[in-house]
Formats: sequence, C-alpha cells, structure tokens
Amino acid sequence: MRKSFWVVLLFATVFFIGAASFAREISTKEFLVSSFVKTFRNKKYEKALKECDALLKKYPNDPLLLRYRALTLEKLHQVTRAIQLYRQILAAYPGDIPARLFLGLAYIKLEEYEKARRELRFVSRKASSAEYRHWAEAQLNRLRENIRTAGKPVKKKAYVIGKGGVAYDSNPLLVPNNGNLSSRNKADAARFMVELNAGYPLWLKRNFRADILYIGEAYLHTEGARDADFTSQGIAFDSKRRVFAGKRSVLLGGRYDFRANLLKTNLFSIVNRFYASADTSFFPKTQTHFYGRFGILEYASDGANPAISSRDGIRGGMGLTQYFYKSNFKTFFFIKGEGNFDRTRGDNFDRWGALTRAGAHMPLVFVKKTDLDLSGGFSWGSYPNFQSLSALDTRTREDHVWDLYAGVTRHWKPNFASRLFYRFIGSENDNDFFDRTRHIAGGKVIFSL
Repeated sequence: MRKSFWVVLLFATVFFIGAASFAREISTKEFLVSSFVKTFRNKKYEKALKECDALLKKYPNDPLLLRYRALTLEKLHQVTRAIQLYRQILAAYPGDIPARLFLGLAYIKLEEYEKARRELRFVSRKASSAEYRHWAEAQLNRLRENIRTAGKPVKKKAYVIGKGGVAYDSNPLLVPNNGNLSSRNKADAARFMVELNAGYPLWLKRNFRADILYIGEAYLHTEGARDADFTSQGIAFDSKRRVFAGKRSVLLGGRYDFRANLLKTNLFSIVNRFYASADTSFFPKTQTHFYGRFGILEYASDGANPAISSRDGIRGGMGLTQYFYKSNFKTFFFIKGEGNFDRTRGDNFDRWGALTRAGAHMPLVFVKKTDLDLSGGFSWGSYPNFQSLSALDTRTREDHVWDLYAGVTRHWKPNFASRLFYRFIGSENDNDFFDRTRHIAGGKVIFSL
C-alpha cells in the first residue's frame, strides 16, 4: 500500500512539473511594464526581439511571449519563422485563439489561402471573444473576395517614367587639366537633361513579368560646349521571374537594350547590350544583387588607323552589390564591386579594369518626405596595348577615376519628386591627356505616369 502511494505521488509530481513548464507564467502586469512592450510599440523590432528572448529565458514556454516573438519576426519580414513558432504554440495549446488568428493572417502573407481559411474558420467558430470572431470573419470575407478575383487577368497598363533638369558642368568637353595638351579651351556650361522611359507589360503574372520599353535621353549644353550635345534613342525588353531555391526566394532578371547614340546631330555609336541579374537575401535585413553585362558597340568613325584607333568591339563585366538595411528598411548601406573588360578592333581601347563603390540612403529625420543619398567610387583601368597618337605625350595609359556623389530628394507625391545633387569626377593617368577634373551640380524633377 505504501509502495503504491509513492508511485502515485511520483507520477503526480512529474505531471504537475510538466504542466507547469507549459503554463502561462508571466503576469499581465509584468508583461505590460516590460521593456519589450515599450520597444515593440516604438517599432524597434530588432531590439524588441532580443528583449523578448531575454523574457523567454525566464518563462520559456509562455504562450503570450511566444506569440509576441512570432509577431516581432513578422515585423522583421521573417514570416516563415513566425509560422513555425505559431505552430509550436498550438502544439502545446491547440485552443489558443490569438495564435490561430495570427497564424491565419501569416498564411495570407504567403498567399497560402487554404491554410489561412482553415485557421480563420476555427477562430470564427470557437472564439469566446466577439472581437476575435469579428476579426476572423472580416478576414474571411476579404479572402473570399481575393479568391473570386484571383482568376481574373491583371489589368495591363502603359506607364511613363521621366527625369528632367538643369546642371552646371565645369568641364563638358573633357579637356585635360594641362591646357597645353588640347586645342580646345576649358569651358564650363549649363547642361539641360531629359530622360524618358515609356513601357508596357507584355506578360504580367504572379511570379513573372516582361516589359517592352522606349528609352530616350538628351543632354544639351549652352554656347561654348555644343560639341558635347548628346542624344540617345532606343528600345528595351526587360523581364523578371521569381523562383525558389529551397526556401530562399530568388528574383531573376534579364534585359536587352538597343540604342542609337548621336553626338550633336551625327551618329556616334550603335549599342546592343545584354544584362542578367539575380537578387536574393542570405541574412535578415540584407539583399544581394548579382549581375553580368555584355555589350556590342559599333562607332561611326574608326579614326585614322582602325587597327589602333577603332573602338568597335565588345564590353562586359560581372559584379555584385550588397545591401544592408536597418530595422525600418528605409535606411540602407551598400557596397559594390565589379570586374570588367573591353575587347576592341583597335589596340588602343583594349582594357582590363575594376570598380568599387559604397554609399548610403537615409531619410532626413528633421525634414519629412526627404531622403539623403551619399556615395563614392573608384575605378581602375589598364590598357596593355596602348600607343599614343600624339607627339605631345607618348606615355602609357592607366586610368584611376574617383567619383563622389551627394543628392537630396524631396517626395512631394508618390509619383513626383525633386532632387538637388552634386558630383565630382577626378581622373588621374600616367598619360596627361587623360588627367581631368569635373564638377556637376544641379537639380531635376522625377515623375511617373
């Protein structure tokens, strides 16, 4: 009899210890006064996640904390991880109505509508709170509306994206710093800019779209720099497809451009360019952009000695840009690296090179609807077969170019903005013909229709 008593007592102890480990341990008061709640309300979700994890060390199986951890993961755009946590809660507490509701909403974000409908129906039928029932029924109604319209084709619309403005250019004719090496005088000028893209989606599906575009540019100068007037007209085909590598989303891109470029009113070059890219995220709050480019260029003039001076040929490069985002996803930093080459008919323009660039984009805290962009870059290029065609400077050519940029953009409307910008370009070379500096500063408007 005594032995049976101790066995029953042992099983009862194990049962209550196990039940306690899954019990809701944190009090409502302790939760509401915690630093996590304040941080979550202030939308500092990365910090909130750490504070929630600190509370979970004290209350490891508290469903309230686990729910809020899942909600925080959703705010950080980690919906799949949030769903796993909601399932963990429901495995221990199948009747947890808030977890059921939030799980259904998370499924909607992933467009898994059947799973979402199942969870929302459970809440609609089982919830004791009228608030939760009404919330679930409202989401079910929206879901039914989405399902009814999902099979209808998405309406295709033409669109226009444009930029226009004026800038001061200190050296539009690219005259060397050493004025004795050029027959041209160094002159500054005002530069008027117009860029216009007009497109139409040929295919528009859930995970794929392909557009045809008109692309045009014009850069016109005031008196003294008319020789640098440049216009470009062309067409482009641009496509994007979203695929999945395991659970990782990858956006694949492909583009073809054809351009006819004119200097003043004379044909300057014909360009066929191909561009391929892949965008994905390896870590939270990051994006990696891989790309490769390949162009076929044909110039109107080959120069006096085509074997040396012709620029006709191919131009290509491969690189990546890595983005790092802050928790609000409005501020980001980036770094870019690329290796590139030119293979031309004329030996003077064969080139191996590389470039790197880094920068940041951020909203201005003290000015609403205004962003700041800062970036700087360096490019290097070596011309192994270069032969100078001038007796004034017969040294070899190896480019070292610095580029600094700053821009402030004011967003007046979703489809209209204005921008003030400044750019410095400085080039150094073993051959003084290619040493030059340039300052460009001005303003432009950016619009879409």
